[in-house]
Amino acid sequence: MKRLFKTPEKTLIFLHIPKCAGTTLTEEILKHRFLTRHLLVFYEGGTRDLIQKLESMPMHEQKRIFCIAGHFAFGIHRFYQARPVEYVTILRDPVERVISHYLYVQRHPEHPLHERVTQPGFTIRDYVESGITPEVRNGQTRLLAGLGRGNLPDREMLDAARRNLEGFFRVVGLTEDFDDFLQKLRTAMHWPQLHYSKRNVSDYSSRSMELDTETLEVIRSFNRLDEALVDHVRTK
Repeated sequence: MKRLFKTPEKTLIFLHIPKCAGTTLTEEILKHRFLTRHLLVFYEGGTRDLIQKLESMPMHEQKRIFCIAGHFAFGIHRFYQARPVEYVTILRDPVERVISHYLYVQRHPEHPLHERVTQPGFTIRDYVESGITPEVRNGQTRLLAGLGRGNLPDREMLDAARRNLEGFFRVVGLTEDFDDFLQKLRTAMHWPQLHYSKRNVSDYSSRSMELDTETLEVIRSFNRLDEALVDHVRTK
């Protein structure tokens, strides 16, 4: 893939919602499209850590960044002053995403929640109901609503997420239509043909986990906003 050498008019920000196929985009597309010195990949730490990094970064260093990718909430562009930005992101069916998140934590001992989740009898329903992580409770809507808006009333938080998607995101996709998302991204950015191999895809599938009706309803009840947001994207 031909890399980008000239300075773009806008810096691309990939808001990578966890467990939404973003690793493939970062590792297989962005890291091949942008030179290392032009790409800020931020997965170690949270949104506040990234803000601190940007705030402490001299302007000449900010100007070298053409793309920012990682796990963070919408709004980090306020702390990046080098040039205008445009966001992209990928969403996922919330039930599929919650199952994937749970299975990932189960299978990775280095994850901080691994010990709790692997206790005997600790089910995926317990994972959601316990509240040990906000990731599986409208986690997509919270990130897209933006900084300081994660505790808004439901309707306000959903409206904020929708406004941000409409006002700041150049391309929004769904994991179920990943190839379609890449085609839209390529067209929007005027990039050449994109070739990739899937990354961070485990040998287990979230679809292979059979859940009873009550458990499914619990997951959905804690992710009504995410369901509405994904439906909003599907109808666009």
